[in-house]
Amino acid sequence: MDIQLDALLKFPHVTVESCAQQDNEVYLKLRFLNEEARCLRCEKLSSELHQNRPILIRDLSIFGQVTYLKIPRRQFYCHDCQGYFTESLTFMDAGRQYTRRYEEHLYQQVQLSSIEQVSRVERLSFDRIEGIFKHQYALKKKQDGQESSALALMKSANVKDTKTSPQ
Repeated sequence: MDIQLDALLKFPHVTVESCAQQDNEVYLKLRFLNEEARCLRCEKLSSELHQNRPILIRDLSIFGQVTYLKIPRRQFYCHDCQGYFTESLTFMDAGRQYTRRYEEHLYQQVQLSSIEQVSRVERLSFDRIEGIFKHQYALKKKQDGQESSALALMKSANVKDTKTSPQ
C-alpha cells in the first residue's frame, strides 16, 4: 500500500494493506508478501495454505496513539511431514499478543519505573505488564546464559590452542 508505512514498520516480507484511525488508536492491516512458509519440523518450504485467521496484536505507539496490527495467522500443510504448522513470525513470539519490540519496550520501561506506572501509561493490567516483564526477563536470561556458555567455550578452545601450538 504505502512504501513509507512499510519502511517505518520494518517487518520483512510484510506490507501495510490499510490504515485506520479510531478513538486515539491506529489500526494497520498487514499482508504477507511471501506465499510460502518454512515447516517448523522438517524446515522445508510449503505453499499449501490450510487456513488463515487474522489476529489483532499491539505494537509500539505511533505519534502517541495506541497501535494495533491486524495480521494474518497462516497455517500451512507440509507434504513431507504430513502435518499442519503455523507460520512463525520474526516480529512476534508464538502465542503472544504483542510484538517483540513492544514487549521489549515495556520491559525497559518497567526497569526505569515500576509495573504500576507502566500499567497506567500503557492502559494494560498489572498482571499483563508483569507477565510481559517475566517473559522478557526469561528470554534475556536464557540469551545471556547462551552467550556466557559460548564465551566460556571460546575461552576454553583458546586455552587449548595455546597449550598445543608450537612455540
